[in-house]
Amino acid sequence: MRESCTCDEGRAAADAPLADRLTEAIQCLRHASGMELRLDEPMAPHTSLGVGGAAAVFAIPHTIEAVCAAMRAAHRLAVPILCVGRGTNLLVREGGFPGILLHIGEAFSAVEVEGSRLTIQAGATLAEACEAAANAGLSGLEFAAGVPGSVGGAAAMNAGTGGGQIGDVIEAIDVVHEDGSLGRCLHDSLDFGYRRSCLRDAKCIVVSVVFALSPAEPAAIRKAMFEAVENRCRKQPLSLGSCGSVFKRPPNDYAGRLLELAGVKGLRIGGARFSGKHANFIVNEGNATAQDVVELIETAKRRVYEVTGVMLEEEVCVIGESLPLQ
Repeated sequence: MRESCTCDEGRAAADAPLADRLTEAIQCLRHASGMELRLDEPMAPHTSLGVGGAAAVFAIPHTIEAVCAAMRAAHRLAVPILCVGRGTNLLVREGGFPGILLHIGEAFSAVEVEGSRLTIQAGATLAEACEAAANAGLSGLEFAAGVPGSVGGAAAMNAGTGGGQIGDVIEAIDVVHEDGSLGRCLHDSLDFGYRRSCLRDAKCIVVSVVFALSPAEPAAIRKAMFEAVENRCRKQPLSLGSCGSVFKRPPNDYAGRLLELAGVKGLRIGGARFSGKHANFIVNEGNATAQDVVELIETAKRRVYEVTGVMLEEEVCVIGESLPLQ
């Protein structure tokens, strides 16, 4: 039985139609140890918004070796591949994603404490990271309490709040490169910026994150975490599904203020609506579609530009293909 694709197969298949290359990639992954595959998997259950088209392949690795195998197969066969975590910042268009969505989830949630360093695998939630830090008496992640999503996704996008950003306390990130090799990226090489790092554009998968934290009293850490969660509950619409902040903060301003100024707060298309509690959140009122959300985003960008001259940039990651026009 064939265990993996060969380089010759990858080169030969690279000129074939995507459907043929994807079929070959699926055959490779079926033989990868520790890999679970789901074909034509609807993404709505895998995102906090609860909408989205299907992934041609939804791959769930249970080992680092399976992650490496997926990256090698996708690279050799020129098949699109993206990593997804908890889906809290993700919108998949109705036409779906035509390649492999690699889900780094519960199988990658181990935690290790060594002195003031906290090493957490990428599939752990930020809540689990904050709890582990508090239990260890390590301060630095309190601002992230209550922020949804996984450690890997948060690290790649440099997630943050008004109280800080996660890149400030990251010492190193372990990744799998597109050729399937393992590597470590140190803080200074990650080019952290506002809601970005070089990993957002790099062809690699985050598998674990090393945080450099500071010793502190657990009671003080938990008090700061409670206050962060309380502040989030007070300001943000958490009772309905959302993808968090839709737009990045523009220079010297706030997206929410501009959206209110443009009359977007409360605007509804289909089952999707800009929250009346926080203008920079789109909520699913129960029957939204991905197309509703996409149209709402585009309408908001257009209105804000017409009123203020500012072109907002999405913070939510929008992927996949649109449905063909009828």
